[in-house]
Amino acid sequence: MKSFMHHEYVSINSKSAKYRIILLHGWGADADDLLPIGKQVTDGLQKDFDIISLRAPNLRTDSIGRQWYGLYPANWSEAELEVNKLISTLKEIGNNDIPLSNSILLGFSQGAAMSIAAGSRLNLGLIVSCSGYPHPNWDKKINSPILLSHGEKDEVVPVAASRQIYGDLKKYSNYSCKLHEFSGFHEIDINFIDIIKSEINIIF
Repeated sequence: MKSFMHHEYVSINSKSAKYRIILLHGWGADADDLLPIGKQVTDGLQKDFDIISLRAPNLRTDSIGRQWYGLYPANWSEAELEVNKLISTLKEIGNNDIPLSNSILLGFSQGAAMSIAAGSRLNLGLIVSCSGYPHPNWDKKINSPILLSHGEKDEVVPVAASRQIYGDLKKYSNYSCKLHEFSGFHEIDINFIDIIKSEINIIF
């Protein structure tokens, strides 16, 4: 496990990479959880990508897996502190050869909520939210294109959460926002991988 100032991480590096995908796992998982998704997204693309998967800094209270902040009930003051730390880490990553404008920030569930909250204050190439939800008082004028995906049968985070984000961004953001709904549960839809790939080819 390697470290930035605020976060530990695992990575898959390419010496020729000019692009990067940064992954934020969900509540109860760990840094290596989304690495297969990062590989699926970047495999077969004409551009070389580094893959970095950050580890949530806090253990869950039951010590099973990790969390970005306390969630049941949601600790929004802790969430804001963690968002600020994440922004600091993302800026640190962006100072290492590959700029944030050439970076994708992809999160699942609680990681998706963190992606939206932190990404809204940065200039990223693309933000991807899978089964995410909005933090209170998040900045709806996101400075990056965003892809949203959500299962219509999600029993953990209702699909209404992504619909709300989509509606707000359509009102307030000047950047592209797309919502992919699928007939599934609290998961990343395998068909969404091709949608992400297509968006990468358009943006980069």
